[in-house]
Amino acid sequence: MSTSAERVYDLDPETLDLFRLKGTYGGCGTVQIGNANGVKVRRVMQIASDLARAPFPQLRIIDFACGEGVYAIEAALRGAEVVALDARTERMKEGAKAAERLGLTKLRFEQTDVRNVNLGSHGMFDVIFFFGILYHLDYPGVFRVLRNIYQMCRQFLIIDTHIALRGGDSVQHNGQNYDGRRFREHADADSEEVRRSRLGGSLDNAFSFWFTKESLFRCLDNVGFSCVCECIVPLEPDKPEDRITIVATKGEKVKISSYPWVNDKSEYEIRLFLNDLTPPSSSPSIVSRAKELPKSIIKRALHTAGLEIRRI
Repeated sequence: MSTSAERVYDLDPETLDLFRLKGTYGGCGTVQIGNANGVKVRRVMQIASDLARAPFPQLRIIDFACGEGVYAIEAALRGAEVVALDARTERMKEGAKAAERLGLTKLRFEQTDVRNVNLGSHGMFDVIFFFGILYHLDYPGVFRVLRNIYQMCRQFLIIDTHIALRGGDSVQHNGQNYDGRRFREHADADSEEVRRSRLGGSLDNAFSFWFTKESLFRCLDNVGFSCVCECIVPLEPDKPEDRITIVATKGEKVKISSYPWVNDKSEYEIRLFLNDLTPPSSSPSIVSRAKELPKSIIKRALHTAGLEIRRI
């Protein structure tokens, strides 16, 4: 007899149709677009099941920009307490009806702008779902949202998002530059009503900012997450090259004994040291760093050519 807690619930045809047609709203796309979302849901549930420090009935989960609420409903079927949020109600109200039909009393849907959600308004959550929304946010609000999410997170955050495959547009936050691309969401002259009617677009901002993968990972590190990983398995066949699933965990930063020089240094200081610009036991001035820069450049150039400088 299997000891697995996994089971398949018999959902009503109306609910199954709701999820089967996900992404086809407004006459866009085919039914297979909705069905393809099944592999994404599988990936998310596997991550949550494997990484959570407690079974689902002991978890509190929040689902940002929930749409029809398929992720929220899957987690609630497993017994989790779930809050599902969306600024638009057109799709969310159908998910709320499905939850009511299924008797999911631990799942609550709420209309709210994700940019207004913070620790004070909603409290803390073990797991945070942030799917299909990051790339609809613009600078500088996106940094405030990620900071709020970090403060609300107990265990880990799962993000599924588009990224910029190449930089070109740079934004600055807290002294750090982040590369990416500005993406046009709406025309400047579009009314608020028109912008809200585009269910696949941003709520109101005319532009959004798509991070490069490197910049997004660095941003999550700077926010405070202790570990950020990209998820490849469970597989998502035909996932676009510019879309990724990542997990950011909130833990205590480790200290190591084998290489004590790395402890208590910023990523910038570590990078300087590994580029031979910063000794491990001191913090040289800008002038001394500048003196070391030509040496470092020459060493890297010689190494590329297969040569090196040796002291004899």
